[in-house]
Amino acid sequence: MWPNYKKEKIECYEKAKKEGKVDEDIIPLLDKINEKENYVTLSSCSGRIAVIDLNCFGDKKSSEFLGKWHNFAKFEEVLDCAFKCRRQGWLIQYPPILHVACKDLSSAKNLMVIANESGFRRSGIISLQNYVVEIASLERMELPVVVDGKMIVERDYLRIAVDIANEKLKKGKIKLRRLEEFITSL
Repeated sequence: MWPNYKKEKIECYEKAKKEGKVDEDIIPLLDKINEKENYVTLSSCSGRIAVIDLNCFGDKKSSEFLGKWHNFAKFEEVLDCAFKCRRQGWLIQYPPILHVACKDLSSAKNLMVIANESGFRRSGIISLQNYVVEIASLERMELPVVVDGKMIVERDYLRIAVDIANEKLKKGKIKLRRLEEFITSL
């Protein structure tokens, strides 16, 4: 069963790469994981910064991404997006996250040890079907910046928040590189 499952997931991954649906900077890591016999990647994000406009926090259906950066965000770009918010505008920085299916429980445990040693402290088995390990980090930031279409923070505060978001994003990218080194040595 595992060989067929892995083959199917690799085909989905290759298709997503061709369609540009995979974050460019995480592809070398995903390729290395997928080369290993006991692992296959399911989904991933290398981390991002976003400005989102929504009715109320948690309401995904009404949300609208006004800006999204998988690399570092520039203050002026974030400010422009914030001015476009008409409801609640949030500046959010998401950490890297990967979902990896494992051939067996032993492989899942090994991957969790490697993830933790790489700095991904919020990692664990999230499904016993195909032993799916979620590799996640703690670098996250969520700040309201607009309410009812009005900016509620000063420009200087927003500039500092963007700098902090970029620094948190950078830390996540460093952890991804460490994870890639550990995966290589598997």
